Amino acid sequence: MIRFNKKTLFGILISVIALGFTGLNSAYAATSPTLSGSSSYSVLGHTAVSSTGSTTTSGDVGVSTGTAITGFPSGIAGGDNTTHLHSNDASAIAAQTDNLSTFGTLDQGCDHSYADGQDLTLLSPLVPGVYCSAGSFKLTGNLTLSGSGVWIFKTVSSLVTSPGSSVTGGDPCNVWWRIGSSATLDTTTSFIGNILALTLITLNTGATLNGRALAQTGAVSLDANTITGPICSGSTTPTSPSSPTTTPTNSSTPKLPNTGYYSSNNNLILLIGTLTAIAILIPAVLIIRKKHNL
Repeated sequence: MIRFNKKTLFGILISVIALGFTGLNSAYAATSPTLSGSSSYSVLGHTAVSSTGSTTTSGDVGVSTGTAITGFPSGIAGGDNTTHLHSNDASAIAAQTDNLSTFGTLDQGCDHSYADGQDLTLLSPLVPGVYCSAGSFKLTGNLTLSGSGVWIFKTVSSLVTSPGSSVTGGDPCNVWWRIGSSATLDTTTSFIGNILALTLITLNTGATLNGRALAQTGAVSLDANTITGPICSGSTTPTSPSSPTTTPTNSSTPKLPNTGYYSSNNNLILLIGTLTAIAILIPAVLIIRKKHNL
């Protein structure tokens, strides 16, 4: 005859709780996309790319499906404008296709959700995870990324930084900004990560970026900026435009970002299910134990 003592009951409860929270933790794991066609790009616009002053980038500058790239020179792309500027050529088309795909990949479930206008400075430091805004994020001071892992910041609308603000810490290869409308880095902002904005990206005078500025449907505007794109081990080296490959078409349409609440609700459902299982298990074990003791 099976006997259920207190230790057995306690062990069962711990197992159920651990199983539930293991599921919650697995739902919260942020995943860094692997870039292919856009991996060599520091700046990519859809309609145009313009620069004022002595902007420098470590990687390619391109536009697709538009053709206008202005301000190079006096801006310098990848150390050599003759080989690192791409105006709606095969390389730029492939990069924009990859850009749109990556934008969708970044639409991952939220670990933390915030109201419109959340100042990330007030949350600093932040450990790896997916951080979502129902509207916009802003940055008025310093945001420190603490630890090792992947950070994804998702907004329904904009990202705006204040003059002199900064993001420090983290690996630029694993910091992603999925912006639902426009992104603006104000003067002398020091920023980290890959910015993928649905519409416009603007870097005001003297702003620096260790990462990429990739616009889905709008332009990228630069003003005496320094952009040092990271070389990431997981990125795929893009095929040379001269290689005998089929030229990709740029017909993808980026998805509008969700608020993140759908994914959060999935996690809530999982938690409720775990608690419900506990609530059912306890009386069942007690009844069985009572019957066995009779």
